Amino acid sequence: MSQKPTPFTVPGVTPSMLNPEFWLARVNDGTTVFDVGRIRRTIAASAHLADLEKIAENFTAPLKWVAEGLPVPDDGYLHDGRPLDSAGRDRIEENTAIRPVTERFGFSICRAPIGAWPTSQAIFRSAADREFDQVQQTALHTFEPVLILGESRDHEWYLVQSRTYQGWIMKSHIAWCDKDTWERYAQVIEPVVVVGRGVSVEPDPYNESPGPIPLEFGDWVPKSLEPEKVMSRQASIWHYVVDMPLRKPEGQLSIVPRLLARTAPVVDGFLPAHRQSVITSAFALLGDRYGWGDSFNRHDCSSFIMDVYRTVGVQLPRNSKSQSLALPHRVPLDHDWEQALHQAKPGDELYMPGHVLLYLGIVEGQHFAIHAFVGYSQGPGTEPVLANQVMVTPLALHLRSGEKRYGDALTSVHAILP
Repeated sequence: MSQKPTPFTVPGVTPSMLNPEFWLARVNDGTTVFDVGRIRRTIAASAHLADLEKIAENFTAPLKWVAEGLPVPDDGYLHDGRPLDSAGRDRIEENTAIRPVTERFGFSICRAPIGAWPTSQAIFRSAADREFDQVQQTALHTFEPVLILGESRDHEWYLVQSRTYQGWIMKSHIAWCDKDTWERYAQVIEPVVVVGRGVSVEPDPYNESPGPIPLEFGDWVPKSLEPEKVMSRQASIWHYVVDMPLRKPEGQLSIVPRLLARTAPVVDGFLPAHRQSVITSAFALLGDRYGWGDSFNRHDCSSFIMDVYRTVGVQLPRNSKSQSLALPHRVPLDHDWEQALHQAKPGDELYMPGHVLLYLGIVEGQHFAIHAFVGYSQGPGTEPVLANQVMVTPLALHLRSGEKRYGDALTSVHAILP
């Protein structure tokens, strides 16, 4: 008789802790609404986000904005476990020769992966690795503005600059437009915001693209200025009418109105900028698969934090180091981190080299956080336990290496919401 597999558990975490209400009850100032505009200005002043509007004012020499790229790794492995040979490496390097283009401004038309090099070939660190593709860096949200810096040698990829990242993206994922159109949609003032999974706009069977367009957690979609009462013979009885980006065959942007059900996990405008919103949004992703660089259309630790804060209208930098340098209200943590965290509040961010967590609070003397993480260990000399998901954990849990607890590795705590 086969034994049932043991369900994944984290030491010290009870089933009630996997419910956001458990933590919301511990937030004393959870409904205090903070000034989002001031938070945005503070983060923008840190220079860890690209000021696309400022660059666009006189965007006549795109190649001037190209940053030094990462070298193609000498040691890498392909999906089938074979090592990346010198010929394959040379082909990738040759394709990074940037060609100028007449297109300057564009938008992503879907959840669009950004890579370090213009290639669809994943490059892993070891023959057994299937998690950490060195090509994959991040992903754009649907309808995210970019500046187009150039294209690859094979004409299949654009090098783009978004607010959070510069990298290579398939041209089929970008629709280009004129500057006026770009300026109109680059700043989303009153969007419909996606705050859950499984969202899509209604299909349009009379359009050249009849299928539904999927939306992802954290997407900002602009409401149509002149919403129609009936679209494709469907009445907009209980829908938002939103503008969606499509790509014409020649690559140009086409804006089409579509219906988005109000019953979907979406909100009209951003969530209120308070701690309860942040915690509720974080738990909307509980159990989601970990995805390095947004692989598998999921989140890693820093994109998890970034997208949680997008639901309240705050755009954070993409990686954990830039976030820790850009965020206000920083308190360094020394060896007595347990005592220092008594001053932290649920919804604060906890940083360590290469990782970030969202603080939840203290229960029976134990500090807890929610984060997208790979795994943990039971202590020195023990085998790592794989998690690969968004999960609640105590900070007394050991890192995968076993040498330190998560709390011991913390370097700072930040309060985006002061």
